[in-house]
Amino acid sequence: MARSIRIHAGAGFDRMRLEDLPIPEPAASEVRIKVDAFALNYGDFGLIDGDYPFLLELPSTFGDEASGVVDAVGPDVTQFEIGDRVGTLPWMNSGYGVNGEVALVPEYYVTKSPAKLSANESASIWITYLTAYYALYTAAKIKADDFILNCAASSSAGIAATQLAKIVGATVIGTTRDQDNVTFIKESGADHVISTDTDDVAAALRDITSGNGVRVIYDPVGGDLINQYANSLARNAIIFLYGSMSGQDSVVPLNEMILSAAILQPHSVYNYIDDPAQKQEAIEFITSAMNDGRLTPLVDRSFSLDNFLDAYKYQWAAKNRRGKILINP
Repeated sequence: MARSIRIHAGAGFDRMRLEDLPIPEPAASEVRIKVDAFALNYGDFGLIDGDYPFLLELPSTFGDEASGVVDAVGPDVTQFEIGDRVGTLPWMNSGYGVNGEVALVPEYYVTKSPAKLSANESASIWITYLTAYYALYTAAKIKADDFILNCAASSSAGIAATQLAKIVGATVIGTTRDQDNVTFIKESGADHVISTDTDDVAAALRDITSGNGVRVIYDPVGGDLINQYANSLARNAIIFLYGSMSGQDSVVPLNEMILSAAILQPHSVYNYIDDPAQKQEAIEFITSAMNDGRLTPLVDRSFSLDNFLDAYKYQWAAKNRRGKILINP
């Protein structure tokens, strides 16, 4: 038997229960992982609340970001052996789940962990860095002379985007609602920081860019924030909207986007991860950059599996996190 967190019917945190489940045997192309660490993500709350692009058949395990050691493989597995240190990639994981002591994962969504990273660091990278990589590198193809507006730049996703943008020498402008985050965002690599509560966002962006505007916007906030920066879009700007932290409906600023020939693109790692070539290209780049120090994952805090509820409540409430929140089974 192995312990795992499962979602049941009900509401809120009480839907999650730590249960003893039989240890599964891997099918033809599945890898079984003895989990050292798994990461919490905001998508977990969507699953817990039943408000996500895919729904789970309850009760169900969940979670798709973990690191650990391979302890069994299916007969058709070719890329991994028992004893390999691996991490799991994000996938629409209905029927699977890594949030426990043992995880069964399709081989396609497993990758070798970067050699230089600890188990906790390895469990904290793939969702945030892949999501940012696909937006900034694959879709936008950012360059050194680009201005990148990185909304909610103190988040784990924002940190990943800043680090990736700085590799190519782009200018990063971070936003925050909390003045306590300003120093941290600058220390994370951002060139400028704007307070969305106190600053005129569009005016500040026009000033920073000498009137040219921002070409790439990486935005997990949405809502009214889009209208705050809409008057500062560069020609052919692209807005990657990958979340709705504002809790508001996101209304397209049609006139401003027409004037700048801008594009608003709903964005998710799930739009890219199932393309084998795009998956491999991103994994190779991120692994190399992690191993040579160009990218540095941040872990805020880790919890024991027995205290998993404390971890989720901390994730939900903490305003000034500094990296990923993990659970160590």
